[in-house]
Amino acid sequence: MGSSPGQGRGISPVVRGLLIPIEGAEIPTAHELLPNSPREYRAGWHEGIDFPADRGTTVRTASSGTVVRVDRDFVDWDPAALEAALEGAIVLGYTPDETLDHIRGRQVWIDHGRHVVTRYAHLDTVADLRVGETVTRGQPIGTVGSSGFEEGGPHLHFEIRVGDDYLGDWLEGDELVRVITRAFD
Repeated sequence: MGSSPGQGRGISPVVRGLLIPIEGAEIPTAHELLPNSPREYRAGWHEGIDFPADRGTTVRTASSGTVVRVDRDFVDWDPAALEAALEGAIVLGYTPDETLDHIRGRQVWIDHGRHVVTRYAHLDTVADLRVGETVTRGQPIGTVGSSGFEEGGPHLHFEIRVGDDYLGDWLEGDELVRVITRAFD
């Protein structure tokens, strides 16, 4: 079953010291760009932070770590397959993990230790990275796109995973904004 608000343990883990993954971008505070925003088109919830940006904008690592996933060969669904997956999610009443993963499009995941993994999704391109490679804070890892869900337009979907949860799970309003904001320098 896909994640949704309330599945976490209600803990607000402390994550700090991250670099905003797009140079010059601001931390979004609009509800629809933050975790836990409803995604009715797939009967689910948003699990990350959306940074609107032009297609091709450089995406950089938020912190040093080890690459654990690189989707260099991602192929978008054809329109009929996407429609079937979204309709299937609505029938189920949640977004299955496989559907959610494909909607995120071309991705890079970086393990920072201490059970913290950052996910960079909807990428247009990825840098020449290999699983197991060490990356440094601020290193370019790809470019902004809209792979996986073109209707969302170009943006970086950025997730901060803490164990099996995402940063901000269970939170809303000012408390959610505080937790997200304090994660960055």
